[in-house]
Amino acid sequence: MNKAQLQGMLDVQKWHDSEVNHRDMCGTYAFCAYCDKSISMPCATAYEKANEAMTANVEQQPKKAAATAQVNMPTPKKRAAAKKPTVEQDSSLGKKFNYDKVMAKKAARKSLTFAEKYALSSDTLKDRYAKLQAALTDTAKGEAKIKSRISKQCDTYRRNGETVAKITIIGTSLRINLPLDPNAAEFNDGKTPHIDMGHKKVYEEVPFQFKVNSKLGLKRALALIELIK
Repeated sequence: MNKAQLQGMLDVQKWHDSEVNHRDMCGTYAFCAYCDKSISMPCATAYEKANEAMTANVEQQPKKAAATAQVNMPTPKKRAAAKKPTVEQDSSLGKKFNYDKVMAKKAARKSLTFAEKYALSSDTLKDRYAKLQAALTDTAKGEAKIKSRISKQCDTYRRNGETVAKITIIGTSLRINLPLDPNAAEFNDGKTPHIDMGHKKVYEEVPFQFKVNSKLGLKRALALIELIK
């Protein structure tokens, strides 16, 4: 398995563990101590460094100490999976996912599903997506709930049958569509750059498209969510 495949496998594993534990598991593994988010494929690099350190530790210390060094590391079964030439089918956002097949689709320039794009996305994008998701679904007691449904194209949020928002991933860009008027003066003061996507049927109910590619973009997106809620 090459480094890119290892990164993909670790991304899938982190998502699975996060769903099971109901919290973001990024930064909780032993190999995270070696993480440098400023580089590409940070998880795979950290994992390799941790394994190198563990190997050196085994050579210098008793077996008991070596076992301690493995706390929070992926289980032997998962480590064995990392050595296989292909990654067995797992899931991304509850959808079946196979890293090798997805990479083959990407290389062939075939369209990827929202779940596949998410699985290949950076930790930063996933963190921003999680915050948008939490903001949309967090409703006060007694208020109608906003429910999420992930399709091939996007993650759609509805309340009482009406579309409240759609989240998409285009390239490496996280975007949110909202039921706001793109031509309203309050959104055309230069502080809220957006795109009018009302000409596309899939966005008719939510024509206001906003990119969430920075901390400021996330802050503004969260404010827009509160506005529609």
